[in-house]
Amino acid sequence: MEIRVRRAEAGDLDGIEELYGRAGDAEEGRLDGSRWKRGVYPLRQDAQEGLEAGALYIAELDGQIAGSVILRREQDSAYRQASWQIPFEAPVFVVHTLAVDPAYRHRGVGRALLRHAAEMGREAGLQAIRLDVYEENRTAIGFYEACGYHCCGRIDLGLEEVYGLKWYYAYEKLL
Repeated sequence: MEIRVRRAEAGDLDGIEELYGRAGDAEEGRLDGSRWKRGVYPLRQDAQEGLEAGALYIAELDGQIAGSVILRREQDSAYRQASWQIPFEAPVFVVHTLAVDPAYRHRGVGRALLRHAAEMGREAGLQAIRLDVYEENRTAIGFYEACGYHCCGRIDLGLEEVYGLKWYYAYEKLL
């Protein structure tokens, strides 16, 4: 069955919240993953904010929400720490909270979401897609590199006190 990516609607929030919970449960106890935790991050509020900004997208497969992503144009000031391939000020998409339901992993959902982001970025005249990934999240690092993303440095997002996670790798893919 084909993966369909579309802008999320208010009626999708319950499904996205459930997806976040399952993704957090799948990460429980993993030392080489995202360190997401149910009830801590990501939360329905994160999806709600993405929805209100018109930046929340979902991937549907088998009639179900199989994945979601938030695409914003604003970059965190911590991104200035990276050695980007193009200037920091260039127009870009920043990937936030890319989540794939554990039941749909290894079926192309994450790739479909990133492909959609690249297509939208090109149409909007953006120059790159940027993201950050926790330094110990080996699975995601391998995935992003396999998708053609280039590591542009290690940055501190200031999340150590909040989540206990200090270092992240900054990745970029030119469009």
